[in-house]
Amino acid sequence: MLILDGINNLNKNTSLIKDVGVDNFALEVIEASNEKIVLVDFWAPWCGPCKQLAPILEKAAIKHQGKLIITKINIDENAELAAQLRIQTIPTVYAFFRGQPIDAFMGNVSEQKLDQFLSKLFDLTKIPSSLNLEEALKQAMEFFDKSLYEDAAKLYVDILTELPEEEKAAAGLAHCYLFLNHEEKAKEILKQIPTDKQQTRQAIALLSHLELIQEIDQMQLSSSSNASEQSYQNALKSFRNREIKKAIQELLEINRIDKDWNNGVAKDMLLRIFSALGHSHHLTAEGRRKLSAILFS
Repeated sequence: MLILDGINNLNKNTSLIKDVGVDNFALEVIEASNEKIVLVDFWAPWCGPCKQLAPILEKAAIKHQGKLIITKINIDENAELAAQLRIQTIPTVYAFFRGQPIDAFMGNVSEQKLDQFLSKLFDLTKIPSSLNLEEALKQAMEFFDKSLYEDAAKLYVDILTELPEEEKAAAGLAHCYLFLNHEEKAKEILKQIPTDKQQTRQAIALLSHLELIQEIDQMQLSSSSNASEQSYQNALKSFRNREIKKAIQELLEINRIDKDWNNGVAKDMLLRIFSALGHSHHLTAEGRRKLSAILFS
């Protein structure tokens, strides 16, 4: 019974091994495989070879963390999933990448055989041994949020060199180019991202930024005798020229003088700029704090 407990509780030993069923298959296998290879181990508590394979899979999950996720499906509890994937013997292990099964093996295998299987998968999917995609994307976003756009762009390029279809990195790189005065290059990258893949936080911020730029370009901006109106126009020009901090300061000052000026247009523009930057950008965090202090003082 201890061996059974060990199999049932493998996910407690490492977060890279998860129990999966009908309810979370789409999230933990299909969606998760957009960034890493996901192995799906079909097993049952009464299966002897399954018990032998379990610790070998666990070692692989630990060894290749950052590139690999192991999931386990109990066929006694998930007969529907097993039938859909035509599981006829166990253990059977499917490898998923970008939402699709790309390879599989049946029966117990040695640690050496599993390493050979995984090496072939890593080569096929172009996931490099040196790149932890999740950590690389996180680091690039941190650079971006600190306005270190050149550093972020370099890291996004590294990711895309290894994984050319990584949409988060593509949108992130395009947004960096926008801040680095390469607007046309940013737009060209965006065109290459499928519409159904433009729902990441990087893509949403980029689209908001480009939309706001387009609106500003279509406005008739000219000098005005009204101080608030002139400040508002200066803020828009600053934003268009990528002087984002200056634009935020101008709009905050308008709100400080009259938070309801022109039906609250300065506040609304601030919120749109925050969306264009992304909620985790340091200028967004700082600007939101200052705006809240003004609005609720």
